[in-house]
Amino acid sequence: MTFAVLADIHSNRIALEACVKEARKRHAEAFLFLGDYLGELAFPERTLEALEALSRQFPCTFIRGNKEDYWIDRFHGRNEDWVWEAGKSGSGMLKYVYDRLTPAQIEAFGKMPVSMTLRFPGFPDFVICHGSPWHTDESLREDLAEAPVRRLETELTLCGHFHIQSLYIREGKRVVNPGAVGMPIGSGGRTQFMMLSGHDGKWETEFLTLPYDRERVIREMDEERLYEQAPGWYRVTKAFLRGGRITHRMVLDRAHELYAQSTGIRDWKSIPEAYWNLAMKELNVPE
Repeated sequence: MTFAVLADIHSNRIALEACVKEARKRHAEAFLFLGDYLGELAFPERTLEALEALSRQFPCTFIRGNKEDYWIDRFHGRNEDWVWEAGKSGSGMLKYVYDRLTPAQIEAFGKMPVSMTLRFPGFPDFVICHGSPWHTDESLREDLAEAPVRRLETELTLCGHFHIQSLYIREGKRVVNPGAVGMPIGSGGRTQFMMLSGHDGKWETEFLTLPYDRERVIREMDEERLYEQAPGWYRVTKAFLRGGRITHRMVLDRAHELYAQSTGIRDWKSIPEAYWNLAMKELNVPE
């Protein structure tokens, strides 16, 4: 029994295609997707089309991520104080993606579970989730002080969300992140996923890191003029795709800090562009 496990596609259809091709070469029988299907890149509808096509060929299991919660909340009128506006680095890409989703697609996201326990005869149960088994936006990253204190129920938990390919032991149980398909951290600009295979009553993991056509991804970003949709976000994305080490979270945190120092306002949802530009300058994000 062999699964391909993929997380955090973030609209990177071209990386997704590379991962699926490799998974099929390795005789994947089914695919497990751990959430955050859309995000930073162009043509989100094409990513959903690719996933739909794959689900017609193979058994596919889909878990909801925090990005899906963004679209669901917006659709149902929640968090209306968070203004999504084209031309703003903090929200332009959210608006870009949301405007391309249909009600049926958002409703499909809402039907995805936050986590799922998978059971197969002769093998231990395991859990799949995006953030944690309890919340899409809660991280199981090993080095986070705010990691959940609740006890994991199964010997193996597969999670996404923090974009770092990793395996560690927590209270005698394995926590495994397959890495991110779309925007992996520490991969040198390559895409990542994982194979999960059952042998002799045990689950074995194999991490994979692959090259793909990153410049094609950037050309599509330019075709969609994402530099106008979310200027700073686009700039960080482009540099990161090319192997840069500065993440969106690093820039967002620094811009938020600069904004708070200057104005006393602590609201990461409404940071003016000037502070994004200052943060990118400090962190040496290429133009």
